Amino acid sequence: IQQTQTEKQKALAEELAKKCDDLQLQVAALSKVLETLNRSQKQAAAVHGTVEVRLNRALEEVEMLKSELSKAKQINKMHLEAAQMLSFTEEEFMKASDSGKP
Repeated sequence: IQQTQTEKQKALAEELAKKCDDLQLQVAALSKVLETLNRSQKQAAAVHGTVEVRLNRALEEVEMLKSELSKAKQINKMHLEAAQMLSFTEEEFMKASDSGKP
């Protein structure tokens, strides 16, 4: 009877040792998966940071270009107004010079 109990305990110990080995293999595999995921997360964070910096630079450039466009429109408007004034002055000069002819 004692030998049977010893054999049962030995078989149980072997089964538990096998389960322990299997669990250690699972822990090792999951540790590698976790390491890979952490590495991927760091890479994604780095890419995200780079994209965010590029986006901010692009937004700054857009704002600068909007400002330059607004200034260019203002200058263009001033040139058109000056051209119209010059045209009126030229017409008045022609009328005045024509009216002075005999």
